[in-house]
Amino acid sequence: MRAIVVDDEYLALESMTRLLQRFDVQVAGAFQDPRQALKRQKELDADVAFVDIEMPELNGLELAARLQAAQSDLQIVFVTAYEQYAIEAFELAAIDYLLKPIELRRLEMTIRRLRSRPAEGRPEPQGMMAATVCFFHHLSFQDAQGNPIDVAWRTAKARELLAYLIHSGDKTPSKEELLDRIWPDADPDKSITHLHTTIYQIRQSMKTMGIPLNLQYKEGRYRVELRDTQVDVIVWEKAIRDAIEAGDDKAVTRLLTQNYRGDYLETEDYMWSDGERERLRALWLDYALKNAARLEENGSSSDALTLYQQMQQRYPENEESYFGLMRLYGKLGNHSEVHQQYAKLAEMLREDFDAEPGEPITTWYTQWNERK
Repeated sequence: MRAIVVDDEYLALESMTRLLQRFDVQVAGAFQDPRQALKRQKELDADVAFVDIEMPELNGLELAARLQAAQSDLQIVFVTAYEQYAIEAFELAAIDYLLKPIELRRLEMTIRRLRSRPAEGRPEPQGMMAATVCFFHHLSFQDAQGNPIDVAWRTAKARELLAYLIHSGDKTPSKEELLDRIWPDADPDKSITHLHTTIYQIRQSMKTMGIPLNLQYKEGRYRVELRDTQVDVIVWEKAIRDAIEAGDDKAVTRLLTQNYRGDYLETEDYMWSDGERERLRALWLDYALKNAARLEENGSSSDALTLYQQMQQRYPENEESYFGLMRLYGKLGNHSEVHQQYAKLAEMLREDFDAEPGEPITTWYTQWNERK
């Protein structure tokens, strides 16, 4: 096992180096300056980094994040003099930690754990696979065949942070933006700790499940590189634009009724997703109204009926869905459904808006009743 050791205190650095050598750990590099560790990381090719937390300018949390950004399989062991700080910050994230002064028996446990890590009951990392990140309805993952990938999230914040980074696309949010979005009410000092431990959790989860997402950190900003991974919302928007351009009403209907599985992250309590959710809802309604009108005009009553029904479920305040169903049921000779749709519309408008159905609808309904 090859290790690097980083501690700004010379005596502590020397002590850790000697202790590791007693357990046949090859110390590839020992650094008082964490920036030097970053510069030489690639050539040292270490398996594990023993990192002191409390260092000036670049603390251990930040250093660990940068080290793992460059080498995702690098194991991190934090070293600290503050027990409560270590327990709260790192035990939850499954990162090992050592308390100063370091006890031989405790260090031996850490080294044994590192050496036997693949056999500790953890699933072996799967081969990288093509995947889809799903944002319709809730955050989930699918493999290339559409089968669900079950990701074991260590914390809810790891799930939310990854969702926000993918949601951000190429905007590369800063550390400050992430703290404000994901931990708005947390203590500033603790929120930094939360951010770095959560990033560690994400990297480990993605690596274990074989999902090809690369979480990058550069110049104080974070970004998720999707590699062979696609996002269902992006795929859906492109597919429906292509279908409309090709004049394929059947494909548009399928994309609206089947592929739009629910609103954008609708079951997740993420306030930052509200804007995108409303944008996609408005887009869906616009496409649905135009497509339903085309289907109705072309005599595709069954598809138009399905679309108007979904429209009414999603947008019960939209009058056009009631009117469309009234027209279609009228053509099909289902008189009771025409009356029922008009009654539902009148009740909704009266209760929600203290209003009555608009003139075009009442005129059509009156004339239809007279013809009947």
